[in-house]
Parts: sequence; C-alpha cells; structure tokens
Amino acid sequence: MPRTPGRRSPWPSDSWMGGSMAQLARNTGGAELLSEEKGIQASARLVIACRVMEPELEQLRKEIPGVEVRYIEQALHRVPQNMAARVQEEIEKVQNIAGLIVLGYGLCSNGIVGVLAPPQGLVVPRVHDCIGLFLGSLERYKSCFSERPGTYYLTPGWVAESRDPLGILEEYKERYGQETALWVMEEELKHYTHIALINSGVGDLERLRARARANAEYFGKQYEEIPGDLSYLRKLLEGPYTERDFFFIAPGQKVTQERYLEEAMACACS
Repeated sequence: MPRTPGRRSPWPSDSWMGGSMAQLARNTGGAELLSEEKGIQASARLVIACRVMEPELEQLRKEIPGVEVRYIEQALHRVPQNMAARVQEEIEKVQNIAGLIVLGYGLCSNGIVGVLAPPQGLVVPRVHDCIGLFLGSLERYKSCFSERPGTYYLTPGWVAESRDPLGILEEYKERYGQETALWVMEEELKHYTHIALINSGVGDLERLRARARANAEYFGKQYEEIPGDLSYLRKLLEGPYTERDFFFIAPGQKVTQERYLEEAMACACS
C-alpha cells in the first residue's frame, strides 16, 4: 500500500479499526494512504444519512459535486430498536453501486448497533449522536456538553419538520390526550435547563429562531443560540476519513457499542 514518504502509517499494521487498508483503497478508486492529518482521499462514495441533516448536506453538495446522498426518515432515534434494520435496508439497496458507503449517523441511542458492513466496508462517524456533526467536531461537542450539560439541542432540520419538543407534544396529544401528553413531555425534558438552536447558516433563521424560542418559553427553559460548524458534515461528503473522526467497519463486521465505549474510556483517561 503506497505511503507518503517519510511518514508512518496512521493505522497500526496497515489496518483501520479492523478494516484492511488495501481493501479500502480498492473500494475508493485506488486512493492513496496520506498523512495522519489527511487520512484517506474519498472517491466513488455514497452517503446514507438521517434526513435531519438534509438542509446542511444539500447546501454543501452545491460545492461538492458527484456525491450521492440517500436520506432516511427522521426521528428513528426515538425508536432505536427500528433503526439498525432501516439503515441495513438502505445499505443493501446501494452496496452494489457504491465504492465506499459512509453513514451520516452517530451511535444514536445504540440505534446503529448491529448494522452489518457490506463487502466494501462501512465508514461511520466517531460520535454518539448527530449533535457532534452539527458542531463540527467531537471535541467541540464535548466542550459544549461540559460547559452546559443540561442543554437540549435543536437543528434547522428538526425545527423545520416540527421534530422539536412542541411538535412531539402535538404527536403525544393525539396519542395520549392533552394532560398526559404534557406530563410525558415535561418528564422527558425535566433534566434540561436550556434549549439551544444550532445556527448552521441554512434555512430561514428568523423563523427557526422564533420556533426555538417558543419551545424554550413553553417548557420554561432558557433559550440559547450557538454557531454551527459544517466541517464535520463536509467530511462526510468528501473526506478525508481519518481515524480521528471516523470508524472503519471491516466487511462482514458489525457496528458494536464497544467501539464507542472504548472511545469514551480513552477520552476519560486522556
């Protein structure tokens, strides 16, 4: 496998989280192994992502031609037992036409645990949920969480599709009636002190901001707005797929919770 002269391989024994680098290179059109910072050049790739990312990914696709994205319906994280099967279904639809398949999902309440990597392997972000993707890095997500752990994050995709607490409340009213619906929603939010809109720079900001504020006011939370960062989402589309930001699931292996637990333990010890 070609290497950048004078630089060691960033993955021990020519492997990337158990995946063969030679296999990955074949599946990405012969892309070379670059430096630790640059990782793998991406080509012939297809992204399978939650539809909550559609506003941001479609904005980025205007600058990044030739990347196909397949979107899966939002809110599967609320029924995580259904997520792996739905993601697997989409992988099986495209595995014969894609050189490299990238998931636009975090661990999502263990929702993607059990997803089986296709013959070309599977690239998965090193994040527990999608908020890290909207904030630009796992490090920034950890910093925000450390500074204010009781924050409920909203993104343009969630708000636009009424997948925010107010929208969920309306769904609950139809299912349980108004009084029980409000009690259930307040129980879900009782550990949160803030509702924060991630301003990713897409969509009608004033409308998004008004809806996010309405959520905060209705449920008695403090409103906050924080800037988003599209750099991680950009990497989903065009790479580089470095070990720092992504797991590579080798062909025939499954996504496991242990990968993420090991990551969390390593961060706790560092």
